Amino acid sequence: MTGLRAGTRTVAAAALAVAAVLTPGLTATPAHAADSAPCTPYPGYPGQYKCPMWGSKVNMRAAPTMDSPVAGWSPDDGFIRAICQVKGGRATYGPYWHTWWIKTPAVGMAPSVYMSEIFLVGGGNDERDSGLPVC
Repeated sequence: MTGLRAGTRTVAAAALAVAAVLTPGLTATPAHAADSAPCTPYPGYPGQYKCPMWGSKVNMRAAPTMDSPVAGWSPDDGFIRAICQVKGGRATYGPYWHTWWIKTPAVGMAPSVYMSEIFLVGGGNDERDSGLPVC
């Protein structure tokens, strides 16, 4: 192949690569689940959020890891109060996994506890809740 021909092919290949990047529909974009049920400010409790959850009697941990001791269980009414979310250890439940945990407010003498965001409604694997601040 001559130098001119090789140069033309290189320029053509570069042009096709640029066109593929700049043309919508030709490039694959990663799919992200929308947070269909974000946590919302909890009326009457400044700085706290009401988060819809699924499941009942979910283990609440002393720290945001699966190795941490169980310090209680979630309420059964489909909601949990939170103050923020924190990155922690990986939790799995069937096909679901998460490294984000919600932190609950301390109540009286009971310290804050953590629950994996696997059990929050909406969102996808390892996606932060769009309504909660990060701790």
